[in-house]
Amino acid sequence: MKHKIVKLILILTTILILIDQISKFAVQAQNERTSQNRFIEITVIKNTGMAFGMNEGNTKNIILTFLILVIIANFIRNQKDRIDRKTAIAMSLILAGGISNLIDRIVKKGVIDFIKIKNFAIFNVADCYIVIGWILLIVFLIKFNKEIVGEKNCEKQ
Repeated sequence: MKHKIVKLILILTTILILIDQISKFAVQAQNERTSQNRFIEITVIKNTGMAFGMNEGNTKNIILTFLILVIIANFIRNQKDRIDRKTAIAMSLILAGGISNLIDRIVKKGVIDFIKIKNFAIFNVADCYIVIGWILLIVFLIKFNKEIVGEKNCEKQ
């Protein structure tokens, strides 16, 4: 099972990175606002900071992103026997988002953001992966811990 989980993570992460990179390429090729309505528009910017443009222009962002990805990859390597499919999908989302944005930071000297929500922020598909992946991972870990606590309570009785 452990090899299937690692293979699933590798394949899904690669596919998700390709989707994000293609989406960034497509909006850059149009080089203008392509869609606009009351709540969302497509506007291409280069974000040299972290989330929401914080810490803009700091090259330490590359190092921080890389370290977070190494920690996640090391966790997967050490815990591959315990990771189920749902957790593997969540971790693939996080890895894909981080790696794709890291590719932008290295190759383009900034992350390409293009999805603008009125009165909120501008982000990209990889950012969505990261947020959704972390939410799923937290939900799965909370559920897993509740199941473990429930099993231990049943054993005590």
